[in-house]
Amino acid sequence: MLAMLSDMVRNIVVLIILVTILELMLPKNRFRPFLNMVVGLVLMLMLLTPIRSAIQMPGALDPVWEMRLAITEEEVEARQAMLEQLNWDLALEQYQDMVQGKILAVLEDEGYAVLELDMEVEEDAGHIEFGYPQKLEILAQEKKVPDEGFGRVEEIKIELGRDTWEVPRDSQRSQWLERIVATALEIELEKVSVYVLNAD
Repeated sequence: MLAMLSDMVRNIVVLIILVTILELMLPKNRFRPFLNMVVGLVLMLMLLTPIRSAIQMPGALDPVWEMRLAITEEEVEARQAMLEQLNWDLALEQYQDMVQGKILAVLEDEGYAVLELDMEVEEDAGHIEFGYPQKLEILAQEKKVPDEGFGRVEEIKIELGRDTWEVPRDSQRSQWLERIVATALEIELEKVSVYVLNAD
């Protein structure tokens, strides 16, 4: 504290000497107001700087430094990898929803209702066919047009990633619908299986 006061007094003495020399060199009445203003500002800065450092608590910035040191680069990289994986998962989920919607629309345009849909997609983000359907199994039924009013709406089951898919006995494989779905999704025909329930 004593060293800080002695530095402040020394700086004020140096400032007074410089101001005196400047007053002798400059014309008397023209620049005196400007010189007084500059000297006043410099004097205020000289007085406020030590006071500010004296008021400032020595441990005020410690929590900030602790927070910066608490998160390591490895943790940042791990969080980044986790967020990238989450992003890929969300993108894949949205893409699967779009593919399902397209399948439903294509078959509906042909006059069929989808009863069950099983889809396996490439989940490896590094693979060239990431997100593309690898296997599609669809159970559809021809829509019945009721004579009067609306008929009963049947429940539609859409399941992803099932291990087994049972084909009903009263269904037939429709290569015509398989070609339509494969063309709409731009995938190989071998990856698509469409079964149509026989009309009762």
